[in-house]
Amino acid sequence: MRIETRHRIAAALCVLALASIFSPAATAADATASDWVAPFADRIHDAWRDGKPMPQLSAAQPEASLAEAYLVQKHFVARRMTPGGIGGFKAAGVASAASGHPLVAVMPASGLLHAKDRIVIDLAGDPRRHVENEIGYVFHRPITEPPADVDALRRCVKAVVAVLEVPGGAVEEAHPSTTNDIVAWNINAKEMILGEERDPAAVDPDTVTITCTRDGGTVNTARGDLAAGGQWNTLLKTVNHVLQQGYTIQPGQVITNGALGKITPAAPGRYRADYGPLGVIEFEVR
Repeated sequence: MRIETRHRIAAALCVLALASIFSPAATAADATASDWVAPFADRIHDAWRDGKPMPQLSAAQPEASLAEAYLVQKHFVARRMTPGGIGGFKAAGVASAASGHPLVAVMPASGLLHAKDRIVIDLAGDPRRHVENEIGYVFHRPITEPPADVDALRRCVKAVVAVLEVPGGAVEEAHPSTTNDIVAWNINAKEMILGEERDPAAVDPDTVTITCTRDGGTVNTARGDLAAGGQWNTLLKTVNHVLQQGYTIQPGQVITNGALGKITPAAPGRYRADYGPLGVIEFEVR
């Protein structure tokens, strides 16, 4: 990845304070984790670090629960980034209304890019990158316990933003990936491009129509209301699932509500994603 800008970015996005990342409930859950959880998470981390395929939890531990998959993710994340290096969180599977959905993962602050910059995705470093059109939310108030309702949640949100996520990472494919595999891999969270901030009171994210093109040809069209139950209800579920994993939401952090429409492999060319009232994101893939 190369980011070319006219001016050096002076400061990174405000992220989580070191002292407040984990809750007591998370500590208790870690204490009862199976003996294999931490060593397997180390295998995932080392493969990710070395650019090798991350192992499949479903192949190594076919009887593992979703809760154990999240414990693997948590250990992987703790090795991959410091608490202060967390820039936000991402959701996945938002079209499903199942109780375990959306799935959640942790986004590194280093992976938060900005549409105002000139962004080039280099496939030579990671040919498995994908393109996902999403809608994100920037927080200006901390959330340490589940919000009472959507109205309480909205009061914590500073802005709505267009998001174009470009996840990536090599993974083993002994058999088709399972939900546990995806969670353990931290849902391949890597980088996402953020559009300009918009006042939540001025935009209904459910009505946002998205058109994404590559070299002028359409690769995806979507609407915000493809998220089951709508964007705000999905965000409420996402926040609650993040809290369940022992994290807190801090001012300046971003939560993206997951892919809308198609998830497509990144291919060389010039991309342009039009989010209507949320603006346009442009970037290049080489």
